[in-house]
Amino acid sequence: MKIYAQKGSRLNDDDRLEIARLLIKAGYTVRIGREKKDGQGVYLNFVEYLGKGGQNGEEA
Repeated sequence: MKIYAQKGSRLNDDDRLEIARLLIKAGYTVRIGREKKDGQGVYLNFVEYLGKGGQNGEEA
């Protein structure tokens, strides 16, 4: 599951790191990434996490 900033707001590096830190502390596998928006020159930053059981966003 991916966490993006809401429209009209931004997540800075510190915000993304804090979200990742909390998810890691709770036992999730976390990845911080960046992807290009469909056909545009805009990049979206996100925090992606996998559930505790290794399932995508679900607990075992």
